[in-house]
Amino acid sequence: MTRGMTSGPGRGAGLIAALALAILLVGGPHPATAQELSIVVLVNDDPISDYDIEQRERFLAITTKAEPGPELKKQATDMLIDERLQIQEGKKLGATPDDADVRKILDDMASKNNLDAEGLTTALAKAGVNVKTLKDRIRAQLVWQDVVRRKFRRDILIGDAEVDEALSDAGEEAPSGEPAGTALQLRQVKFTLPSGADQRTIASRLAAAETVRSRFNSCANLGDLTKGIQGASVQNLADQQAASLVQPARLLVQHAKVGQMTPPTLTGSAVELYAVCGKRAINADNPKREETQRKLMNEEMGIRAERLLRDLRQDAFIEYRKS
Repeated sequence: MTRGMTSGPGRGAGLIAALALAILLVGGPHPATAQELSIVVLVNDDPISDYDIEQRERFLAITTKAEPGPELKKQATDMLIDERLQIQEGKKLGATPDDADVRKILDDMASKNNLDAEGLTTALAKAGVNVKTLKDRIRAQLVWQDVVRRKFRRDILIGDAEVDEALSDAGEEAPSGEPAGTALQLRQVKFTLPSGADQRTIASRLAAAETVRSRFNSCANLGDLTKGIQGASVQNLADQQAASLVQPARLLVQHAKVGQMTPPTLTGSAVELYAVCGKRAINADNPKREETQRKLMNEEMGIRAERLLRDLRQDAFIEYRKS
């Protein structure tokens, strides 16, 4: 099972491909028998029943063509635990699934198999799977995609060198177009000043900013340099044009080289520095480069999603009960 965020241009598009409906090839009904529910696993007090596991195991059996057994049951249980953790993390961030998105993905899956939603529900039922099992899977992945975007979108910066390397590895070159300007990949470090700050406070913030600048050696670990410093924050300003910055920051950024940080400047409410993480010429038409950058961004977000889920598992209270 891939636990990271599904990559791809459309929301949930990867999920449709991943859950190919081999069910339509299954012949004969496999009715689910009514039974008294028994709690098998508690995930931070969120229960998973034996019925939940049985349903997910059947679903995996028909979509992956794997043989039912202890290994598939464990895979089903682990998948449900992950999804409980993903939904719980979503609730903390206010990321709730949109029923309209769930229905849209369900309709897309049905149409790809020449069915409507009702026909898909019937096909699943013939294999003994309640359509709620599929809806729960879709809902969890939508929530997880939202969680990952909220947590990491502003922290991930794909530089020009990484895009160039990826294009070179693929044996491709981005089409050249007429230069339309220069895009700057910046990270702004800001030390906020309280209203009516005196000279001593301002001097303290300037000193803290100079310390960060002296220790700066990579955009990747910039967040670590400001961690724990009162009033300090880091913001990703990818694809920023110099003209959008006010002086003297504009001039300082234009003259800084990639991998350098500008000297601190004093604004009305903060001390600011800019780390120059990349510069590139903006061409009128460069879709291959943009596509590669999006792909690298999705891959990095997938890696971070894996780490986040692993951390959530380590911190969770998971109680296994005898089934």
